[in-house]
Amino acid sequence: MHLFEAVFEKHRDRTVLVVLIIVSLGLMALPEPAQLEVGRSILARLMAPAQHMTAVMHDYTRVHAENERLARMVATLSLERERLLQFRDERERLRRLAEFKEEQTRKLVPAEVIGRDFDRLQTNLVIDKGSSAGFRERMPVLSYGGLVGSLSQVFENTAWVQLLSSKNHPVSCMDKRSRVVGVLEWRFRNFFELKHVGAVEDVMAGDTLLTSGFGGTIPKGYVVAVVTRVAPASDGLSLRIDARSLVNFLALEEVFVMTDEIPWERSLFYNNADTSLMRDILLRRRP
Repeated sequence: MHLFEAVFEKHRDRTVLVVLIIVSLGLMALPEPAQLEVGRSILARLMAPAQHMTAVMHDYTRVHAENERLARMVATLSLERERLLQFRDERERLRRLAEFKEEQTRKLVPAEVIGRDFDRLQTNLVIDKGSSAGFRERMPVLSYGGLVGSLSQVFENTAWVQLLSSKNHPVSCMDKRSRVVGVLEWRFRNFFELKHVGAVEDVMAGDTLLTSGFGGTIPKGYVVAVVTRVAPASDGLSLRIDARSLVNFLALEEVFVMTDEIPWERSLFYNNADTSLMRDILLRRRP
């Protein structure tokens, strides 16, 4: 072995040439199908490192571009967070100057859906938390898409949620753009009708409907549905307003129960760990 290595090092070019000639003669002696198969195998082995490097470079380019997009997103969210904090402080100062009641926000407690009860008149969910988590009857329940319903029965470790997709669960809503108020009632699936709106009121398709806060049970300003159609009603005195909720009531797996009231100045958009992570990402992106 050592003798072969010494000869190879001394006559490398000639040795490689001889090996290639022998391989070529061997290939010529094989049948044509076997030549093609051996040629493909040799070519695949020779090209494997190049293909691997190409794949690595492609992945690197993709990850680098994704990191750039995420960095821009984080920077934008950081700026938006600061603006929201400034608007919040300014709004509270104006409310104090006008001697308005101090506004409260709510704590959201996540809960998992563990059961369903669907019938023709009422739709309910069962969640895995109850009075031990501070839940009480009539507390509002939300999902990522907006308002879901409210707690109808509360036990120690479970609770029943009566969904908006129920015949007996109307909710007072307000048009986000025009501030027109009406009562939203369920029709079928996630489709609703906003009732008791006069024919001269300003409501348009595409408007967002928010909770109005009337009645004191559900706080003001939470998304409920989006207006899909506006037309004169048959009585000529009101509008027929159709709306659609962004919540898929048949596929809910987790919800959020609104519990304790929290003053705005004590509410946080992010916790300390999130803020530190955002700061580190932005610092790493600096040249």
